[in-house]
Amino acid sequence: MNLTEIRAAMFAQADWSPEQSEEAVGRINGFINRAYNQLALEAPFLFFEDKMRVAVEPDEKSASDFDTLQLLGDNDLASPAVDPWSFVTTYTKTAAEADTDGLYTTTWKTDRSWDGRTIEFETSDGTKVRNRIRTIWYDSSDDKYKLTVVHPWDWPNRGAGSSTTGFKWRIYTEEYPFPDDIIKMRSMRLFNNTQQYPIDVMGQDEAEERTLVGPRAQVASGIPRIAFRREHFQLEGPGTAPFVEKAPDTTLVGPNNSPTPTYPWNGPEKPGEFQYIVTYTWGKRDADFRLPGLAKWDTYAGAWTNTGQTIAQAPGNEPANNRVREPRYESAPSPASGTQPVEFFDETDKTKGYTAIKVRVPNIEYALGFLTEHPSGSPSGKRVSQHQSGIHVRIYRKRVSVFDDIPEDPYQDMAYAAKGIVGGKAVIDNKDKFYLLAELRVDEVNRGVFIDDGQYIPDRSRPLRDVHGYQQYALYPRPDQRYEMDVRCVRRPQKLDAEQDVPRIHAEAVNVLITRAMSYLYESMGNLQASQLMLGRYMELLETLSKRYGDLRPSAVPILRRMSRARFSYRSRDNYRKWYKTP
Repeated sequence: MNLTEIRAAMFAQADWSPEQSEEAVGRINGFINRAYNQLALEAPFLFFEDKMRVAVEPDEKSASDFDTLQLLGDNDLASPAVDPWSFVTTYTKTAAEADTDGLYTTTWKTDRSWDGRTIEFETSDGTKVRNRIRTIWYDSSDDKYKLTVVHPWDWPNRGAGSSTTGFKWRIYTEEYPFPDDIIKMRSMRLFNNTQQYPIDVMGQDEAEERTLVGPRAQVASGIPRIAFRREHFQLEGPGTAPFVEKAPDTTLVGPNNSPTPTYPWNGPEKPGEFQYIVTYTWGKRDADFRLPGLAKWDTYAGAWTNTGQTIAQAPGNEPANNRVREPRYESAPSPASGTQPVEFFDETDKTKGYTAIKVRVPNIEYALGFLTEHPSGSPSGKRVSQHQSGIHVRIYRKRVSVFDDIPEDPYQDMAYAAKGIVGGKAVIDNKDKFYLLAELRVDEVNRGVFIDDGQYIPDRSRPLRDVHGYQQYALYPRPDQRYEMDVRCVRRPQKLDAEQDVPRIHAEAVNVLITRAMSYLYESMGNLQASQLMLGRYMELLETLSKRYGDLRPSAVPILRRMSRARFSYRSRDNYRKWYKTP
C-alpha cells in the first residue's frame, strides 16, 4: 500500500471523508509518518535490513624531520601577520612529487577526504597538541599545501614554526561516523582478501578501562577486531531558506544589439516549477563509495580537488563532481525556498527561450569569517585562507510541476535536449521529493549564487534526509591500512512524502502502521477511549508479527532467550593486546 491508500484506509476507518481538505490530508500524512518512525524504534524486525559498506582510514604522519608544518605568516591583513588558523608545508608540492618513495615528504590529499580528521602537532619540546582539520588545499602561487584548522593555534606560547624548525604532525581518525539514518547495527564484518571475520562490539566504558583509547603512539596498530561507541556529532545547519528568482542578466547579441538571456535554460531537463533546500557539508567519505547519479548530462563525475580555485556561478563540472561523494558530515536541511517557475525571457517573443533560475544560498563562508576581503582603501587586504572554511553547500531540488507545451523543435528553447523529452513526447517521472542537485563552495566570485539551467540531472538515489547528527564509533587496533567493512543494520525510514511512496516494511505490517497512526488521529480529536483501543490493538498486532518476523528460523526450532547478561569481563578468547605499543 502506498501513502494514498494508507490515508484512504484511515479515512474509511474513522468514517471521515474530507479528501478535498488540504489541511486534513497534511495532518493525516503527519500521523502516518509519526507512526512510521515509532514503528522503526519499537519493531525494527518489521523493516528490511540494509547492508552498507564502510572503509577505515589509516594514520598519516610526518615521513621525516623535514616533513613539517609552520603557521602561515604571509597573511595579507593589516594586523597581525600570523594567521593562527592556517598552516603551510615547509616544502613544495614539486619536492613532494619528486620524492616518489615518500621517504622525506608527504603528498597531501586535497579531495576533502582529510577534512574533518584530527591532526596532532608536535612542538619543539615534545608536547603534542590536537586540533581538527577544516580543509586542505594546494596553492599554486607558492607551490605549497596549506590547511586550516578548527581552533586557533596558541602561537605566542607554542611558537609559529619555521622552514627549518617546523612542527611534525600526525593525521588520524579518532571516530568514524555511521550513516546519519542508522537505527540499529546488527553486525559489523571485516571484508578483506585474507581475513574475513565479525568485528566484536565492546561497551565504551570497558574500552576506556582497558585503555583502548589514548595517545595514538600508545594504541596498537593492526587489523581492527573491536568496535565501541564514541561521541555523537552534529553539524549546525542553515537557518535561512535559499532565495530563488529568475536569472535577470541580459546579453546584447548581433548588429541590432538584441537582448538575449545571459543564462538561458539549456536543458535537457524540462522546464517547470521548482523548489530548493540546502544543507552544509564537511569533508568526504571514501572515494570508492560514490553516489550512482550521473550528475551532469554530458560528463562523467571526475574527482573534485581543492586547488584554491573559485567556482563560477554558471554550471560547470565543479558542482557536479563535488556532489558524487557522500560527505563525512552533513547538517540538517534549511527551510524550503519559494516556488520558482522557469520563465520565458520575453513573453512577447517566446522564440528567445526560457531563462535559468538563480539560487542564492546562505553565505556560510562569511558567517565563519573566511570571506571578508576588504576593498581598496584602509584597511585593505584579505586572508590567504580566503574561502577555506571547509564547509560546502549542498543544493536539493524538487520539481513541483512540468511544462508540457515545449515546441517540437528542441533547439528553439533549449541548447541541449534529449530525444523523447521535448514536445511532450515523454512523461517526466516526478515525485514530490527533494533530490540532490549540486554541491558548491561559496567564494568571492560566485558570491553564493548557483545558476540552475537544467544541465544537472537530480540524483534519484539520494533524496533529502532529515539529519539529526551522527553516532560515531572507534576501532581497536587502530587500522594500519585501508580496510573495508560490511555493516548489517536497520536504517531510519525515509519520510513518506510522495503519494506513491510505499513504507519499507513487510506488506502484512501495513495494518500495524495504520493502527498506530489511528491512535494519533483519535488522540488529536480528543477521543482518548478510541485512541487507547487502537494502541492496545497495535500492541496485539506487534506480538503476532514478532512470532513471524522476529526470527527467520522455523517456530519448531527452540531459541534460547537470555533475560540479561551478567558477565562483566570481555570474552577471553578475543585477541586483545593493550600492552603492545607501536609508533
